[in-house]
Amino acid sequence: MKRTFLNIVYNAVYQIFLVLVPLITVPYLSRVLGPKTYGIYSSVNNTMQFLMVFCTLSVSYIGMRTISRTWVYGTPQDLTDAFWGLWYFQGIAGLVTIIIVLAITNLFHIQYWNYIILMAPYLISAQVDISWFFQGLADFGRVVLKNTAVKLVSVVLILLWVKSPGDLWKYLLIMSVSTMLGSFVFWFDIHKYVGKPVAHFYKYRTTIRSIITLLIPQIATQIYTSLDKPILGIFQNSTQVAYYDNSQRISNMILGVITSISLVIMPKMASEGKKTQQVVLKKSLEATVMLGTLFSVIIMANTKQFVPFFFGQKYTPMTPLMFFFTLTIIMIPTGGVFANQFALANHRDKDYALPVIIGAILEVVLSFLLDRPYGAAGAMVAILITEFIVLLLRLWIVRDGYDFKYSFKDIPKYFLIAIVTLVIGLLMPNLINSAFINMAVKSIIMFAIYLALMFIMKLDFNQDLIALVKKFLKRG
Repeated sequence: MKRTFLNIVYNAVYQIFLVLVPLITVPYLSRVLGPKTYGIYSSVNNTMQFLMVFCTLSVSYIGMRTISRTWVYGTPQDLTDAFWGLWYFQGIAGLVTIIIVLAITNLFHIQYWNYIILMAPYLISAQVDISWFFQGLADFGRVVLKNTAVKLVSVVLILLWVKSPGDLWKYLLIMSVSTMLGSFVFWFDIHKYVGKPVAHFYKYRTTIRSIITLLIPQIATQIYTSLDKPILGIFQNSTQVAYYDNSQRISNMILGVITSISLVIMPKMASEGKKTQQVVLKKSLEATVMLGTLFSVIIMANTKQFVPFFFGQKYTPMTPLMFFFTLTIIMIPTGGVFANQFALANHRDKDYALPVIIGAILEVVLSFLLDRPYGAAGAMVAILITEFIVLLLRLWIVRDGYDFKYSFKDIPKYFLIAIVTLVIGLLMPNLINSAFINMAVKSIIMFAIYLALMFIMKLDFNQDLIALVKKFLKRG
């Protein structure tokens, strides 16, 4: 558990760093590019995120759990066979995808084709990304350090080179090339863990079956997390796309921090027995719900001041969108506990796949019904309904694998604490002229209220928090 905790800390620190980077770049870019140009970036970027799925073929999920088990139970040669044999699928799929995308964009000159070409390094980054190998080894420190260095360089280049809406091409090139370089750096250390390339795929039939099973839900997930922006762009102008995309941005930053728990826990769950899994799942669920509800209510209480302060006055119309989008901070990680940590770790790939497939179909239908008449607000309603249904399905479909009463015993209390904290936060007056200081003070007070209510409610997770604090104090 000690190494698991350290990995959670490593990954959380990196995810917090990923949050801090946009806190520098997003306010700058939203003002420099403006809503219209930023909307173009959102459409192109999310299209590329969708295409990247076909470069990776779900190898990241399969690889993480395979490497985790092989590292514990296999030999060095088994590890070599698993790594190279799995990456071959990814490498070939990436090459085919890149050729098809470049051919179509050059032949047909589809909308924003020139920007899509500038983003082609994103596809290369997906093709050569082997971070799943180090995540399977639970070597998160290596992942954190290398990606942090690359991200810092990209921030400096953005601030130096992107000065107006006409510099959109520079921004796209900086982001795509830096992401590609971030993927290449992992190859420098791979020889320390595996031998020379092997001449065969890894368990060809079994892996193909797993790829197909997991690729379908990955495509489905991307339909309602990435393609929702281009779909909105079909019915509305790029300004509406910018409002919609940016209203999710802060929630997505926080999601990265919370879902890092699932990323670290999954390899552990894959190598543990059922009894240990039950305990780990309960603790992970409580930590996820606590963090999700805490961050959600703090953001909700500050949204009205935060939007003009962070994005600029031009983005004020997106304030209600951002307020309600924070609900995803609760729904997505909670579902992830049962999908990523439990279903994937236990090779229940079909149980992982079905909820997101249903979610994708539902989201597309709702988008076509709501995007044209209601714009960004309609797209928001579509995604919230979809995420809620997916959450319920994820809980239901693996209900035979966990004890509902045991795992959810304290969960209703977290929601009660969150509601009380939110009401207090919304009623607090803005007594300080500085928006930043006012939001900071309000957030600290709400954080203190939330923790106080947790101990008043006498939650089981309180003992874990106390033990965690004692460990830090002891080390200090």
